[in-house]
Amino acid sequence: MSDSGSAQKTQGITLIAFVTALNVSLVVFGVQTGLFLLLRNKLSRIFKPKTYLVPERERTEPPPSSPWGLVSTLLRFRDREIIKKCGLDAYFFLRYLQTLLVIFIPMALVIIPILVPVNYVGGISRNFSSNTTEEDGTNSTDPQGVDYSDPGEPKSNITGLDTLAWGNVRKDQTNRYWAHLVLAVLVIIWVCGVFFTELRVYIKIRQDWLTTAEHRLRASATTVLVSGIPDKWLTEDALRGLFDVFPGGLRNVYLTRDLTHLLDKIAKRDLIHQQLEDAMTELIIMAKKAQLKKREQDEKQARRASKSHRPTKEEKLERQKREDDAAKRQAEGGHGISSGDRHDVPHDLEEAEAEAEAEIQPQAGSTTGHNMTTGFSKVTGGIGKGVGVVGHEVFGGAKRITRGLDNQIEVTSGFVPIGPPQARSPTPPSRGSDRRHVQLPDERDLPRPSFQSSNYPQGVKSEDRMMGAQTAQGHTHAGSTISQDSMLKKDSVELRQLGNTTRKLSNLEDMQDKEPKEWYQFWKPPEGGYASPVPQGYQGDDFPFKKEKTFWGKVKSSLPFVGGEELEPIEYPKAYNEDWKEEQDAGAEWEKWIKKSKRPTHRLPIFDWTPTWLPGLPLLNKKVDTIYWCRKELARLNLEIETDQKNPERYPLMKSAFIQFNHQVAAHMACQSVIHHVPRHMAPRTVEISPDDVLWENMAISWWSEWLRTALSVAVVAGMIILWAFPVAFTSSISQISTLTDEFPWLSFIDDNKTIHNIVSGVAGVLPAVILALLLWLVPILMGFLAGFKGAKTGAQRSETVQKFYFAFLFVQVFLVVSLATGVLQTLEDLANHPTMIPDLLAENLPKAANYFFSYMILQALSVSSGTLLQIGALLNWYVIARMMNKTARNKWSTNTKLPEVNWGTYFPVYTNFACIALIYSVVAPIISIFAIITFSLLWMANRYAMIYVNRFTIDTGGVLYPQAINQTFTGLYVMELCLVGLFFLVRDQDGEVACVPQAIIMIISIFLTVIYQFLLNRSFGPLFRYLPITFEDEAVLRDEAFQRAQDRRFGLVQDDDDGDSKGEAPRHDEDGSQITSMDGSDDKTGRGNKFANLKPVKGIVRAGTWATRGGKTTYDRTLGKAGRGLMSVSDTITKYREERRKRDLEAQRAIGDALYGDFHDEIEDLTPEERDVLVRRAFMHSALRARRPTVWIPRDDIGVSDDEIRRTKEFSEHIWISNEGTALDSKVRVVYGRAPPDFSELDIINL
Repeated sequence: MSDSGSAQKTQGITLIAFVTALNVSLVVFGVQTGLFLLLRNKLSRIFKPKTYLVPERERTEPPPSSPWGLVSTLLRFRDREIIKKCGLDAYFFLRYLQTLLVIFIPMALVIIPILVPVNYVGGISRNFSSNTTEEDGTNSTDPQGVDYSDPGEPKSNITGLDTLAWGNVRKDQTNRYWAHLVLAVLVIIWVCGVFFTELRVYIKIRQDWLTTAEHRLRASATTVLVSGIPDKWLTEDALRGLFDVFPGGLRNVYLTRDLTHLLDKIAKRDLIHQQLEDAMTELIIMAKKAQLKKREQDEKQARRASKSHRPTKEEKLERQKREDDAAKRQAEGGHGISSGDRHDVPHDLEEAEAEAEAEIQPQAGSTTGHNMTTGFSKVTGGIGKGVGVVGHEVFGGAKRITRGLDNQIEVTSGFVPIGPPQARSPTPPSRGSDRRHVQLPDERDLPRPSFQSSNYPQGVKSEDRMMGAQTAQGHTHAGSTISQDSMLKKDSVELRQLGNTTRKLSNLEDMQDKEPKEWYQFWKPPEGGYASPVPQGYQGDDFPFKKEKTFWGKVKSSLPFVGGEELEPIEYPKAYNEDWKEEQDAGAEWEKWIKKSKRPTHRLPIFDWTPTWLPGLPLLNKKVDTIYWCRKELARLNLEIETDQKNPERYPLMKSAFIQFNHQVAAHMACQSVIHHVPRHMAPRTVEISPDDVLWENMAISWWSEWLRTALSVAVVAGMIILWAFPVAFTSSISQISTLTDEFPWLSFIDDNKTIHNIVSGVAGVLPAVILALLLWLVPILMGFLAGFKGAKTGAQRSETVQKFYFAFLFVQVFLVVSLATGVLQTLEDLANHPTMIPDLLAENLPKAANYFFSYMILQALSVSSGTLLQIGALLNWYVIARMMNKTARNKWSTNTKLPEVNWGTYFPVYTNFACIALIYSVVAPIISIFAIITFSLLWMANRYAMIYVNRFTIDTGGVLYPQAINQTFTGLYVMELCLVGLFFLVRDQDGEVACVPQAIIMIISIFLTVIYQFLLNRSFGPLFRYLPITFEDEAVLRDEAFQRAQDRRFGLVQDDDDGDSKGEAPRHDEDGSQITSMDGSDDKTGRGNKFANLKPVKGIVRAGTWATRGGKTTYDRTLGKAGRGLMSVSDTITKYREERRKRDLEAQRAIGDALYGDFHDEIEDLTPEERDVLVRRAFMHSALRARRPTVWIPRDDIGVSDDEIRRTKEFSEHIWISNEGTALDSKVRVVYGRAPPDFSELDIINL
């Protein structure tokens, strides 16, 4: 412990370093906050995209333009609104910060007025600014209070904030430490009490959220993921017969298959598709630039011949305007051609149903008679059926919004708004209209897999529905039958009362185990017991049907990471014209403008597993033409993937299934029950599974492989913690200037010159925190990868794993390593030999690191909070990265429509670590409570703004990370208690005797009491963290009935006076019983339901006409406010021009949101049970089976290169979908677009 001992004899960070860090943080905070206030009203896409670029139920009113109005709005925003618009994860994160304020504000009010005088008045040192010693020459940083009056001992150098801390108490005043003990016990009691109440509130809020009528309608509320299913139970008959014991029975059973090979093909296809799209866009742009260059040369020669003058600047601008207008008209008109469109992208429920029906007849080669259109009109000319618009018809799911909005390309990333809308019907269609009606297919026509494989013996009915396909006939179980009559009568799928079923037994003796037991077979039960349970539909040892593996197949499948089932080889048809040669491309349009050597090329990797980001070497990697090579590969992969999707029986069954119940309570009961009679079978079971949150690539991981992966992941995390300790320790050593000058004599010049010492001290206060932030930037990425590698089945499980890993990493690196930085390796060696030294080690090292954490927390609070407001990452991505990297229409569309999301697994631990540090030092260095209050207040305000106006949350875990964060915060209490135990034992009186043994013993007892309290807390609340109790079911059913009556009135199915209610629609209510109103304050009587009643999701923009009617005035008022109106009154022409341009930019940005979400809602409650079932059938289908052929979306040009490439692609292969509809090139050869990509399906937006 020599290193640690020497560290005790020197002072940590000086007051100068802390003040410098504070000044730098204030400057950063001021600059970033000022820029935010200046830009937030001008850049709606960056600072308030949730006011328009999300579905209407998630939209918020634009905040006031004034700073004080913004603060007032944030403070008055109701918690229930945050839950509805942002989800439980966002709400509980904000609540966690609020809880920390509830903890530290009372602590600061009580602890600081008591302990600061106790530590400072009459203390060893009262020097608050300079590095001098008291007359007694003692070193106050030594917690033992050793007498350093001996000239041979070093002098005390306690200064600054250390004079207010633990070590400033004199040895003859050790009785003052009773105050520290009493306040420490009060801190423990207070924190434990707050955590108890928070967990109670968490359970109440989560239960309210789970039992809302809207949530109970979702598939995620009634679906359970069951893993570890034994082979003989891995059939639909067996699972239905097992789980129908729960109330309400089963609605669907989705068996899963190991489609890893197909997923690999799809991932490879996505890379090649992007590569081809980039290359063709690059080719078209190069040709257009060459054409413009030639045009300029020709015009120059013509001017020389005619001796005319050069065009003026105004003439050039006029020409650019004409070309830009032509590009906009082309993009918004949807003109273009397309090839290879199979029309398999559904845009409404009828098309989704038709797609489901088409899946059952892959051999037929035709659809079922539904009009399989894509929801868009045909183009005027070209190849194939396009998805553009002619005349007044709607395209891309968007009605036309406004014309003539120029100069907004830089703001909207190439999106051009669409023209005026058609006249909208004054009344929405009724629920029974043909636009709303969804005709369910006959049960015999619902999707089912092919059983023609030799894996299935003859004579067995193909009743197993794989990945969302329904059974071929009505189910044989009486309680589970979905009859044709019930469908014709439109009986509710969810409310159907289903009962338990049992298998048919012909011989009762079969239920007993009569196998004789030998005397040595001690592992067998006595003869005469009951036989093991037999699944319904069990046919014997040959059931379920599995192909017998060879010995090598068994060995290979058992090997982790390289195993897997060997698939039967299949012969695929030809995907493209193999007689085609590159020489046949002669006469192409691009040859008129560029040389063949200028075409995009790349080098092929030697192995298939070679990462795509590795550059190819000239002598090792073959160089190919990118477009020609990608065409072949894309056509081949498209055909192979579509063939494999039609034959899912080739892939082996996985030992997991999705069980969808009719009642929510049944799903929660199934998760809490003991399902199987053998341990580790049919476990774990997970409820609240969102279809979009499933990690399909991990579904094929077996339980033993998951255990092995978990061990490897934990080992890697432990290795990261150890390896990261060295650079983090270096950052801590930088902050301790006095330590460095004592250790390295050649640095003595720093102490010799006061000016240099002050400068170096100032840098030392800022530099460590900056370096530490850079070191920690890479860790979350690695943690996310490890959590996925571990085998998480859902994104929520991955977030929970990341939260655990990342908190352990941060606590060790940011706190322990920094505190013990002077002797990390020696410390680990000593702890391995003497584990009981932990309290002494903490007591010796933690007090002197307090000032480091003062500067660290204040820097993080000011810089992170202001950076969250400024959205630095979004600004860099929008104005720097996107302009350099986004060349294709798809990239620009993605940049425009994708909002920032929060990775909660890496977000929570950062603030949990702050809380632990503040708790640890709350008694040792009391003033840290002030910094904690500042930190959590600023972060709460900044994150509240980001959650409400910026970030979108597509996946919600239901707040399950909140109780885990509270349990992790207990770490701060334990370390504080251990530290105080060591400090009390190290305190010496004037005679050198241990002076605080009673205090240490009391603190040891408090440690055990805290452990017992946390154990009992989790034991009591644990089951309620995830599952619903039975007591809520009756109340939830009553709310469901009231909700359904309100829905029927909205849809016009029930007269207002049928239930004795007053005329007009009954108001809707949220979870707390308050009436729901629209965001503008008016009652939401018809808007949400009626606008969705037609359910033609992207048939047009409902709000488009209102935009044209308002003429931009309302938009301008809401976004620019009084300042904007004041500027409009200025007569200066330039100012007016800038204001008009800003208004057009804002309208153009909002047009994107209306184009995506106009006349479209993702509220699941506005669908009938039958319609929800149509969507859910595909939602829980494996993503590899749902993957559609992507569109190569290229820009259209006026020189014919794009059209020619599409024609040549069609001649080459019919298995490539390529289109240039809705795109164009402007005067600066930038890609512009006026619609969503052709392969975008609006139904994917619906949250199930």
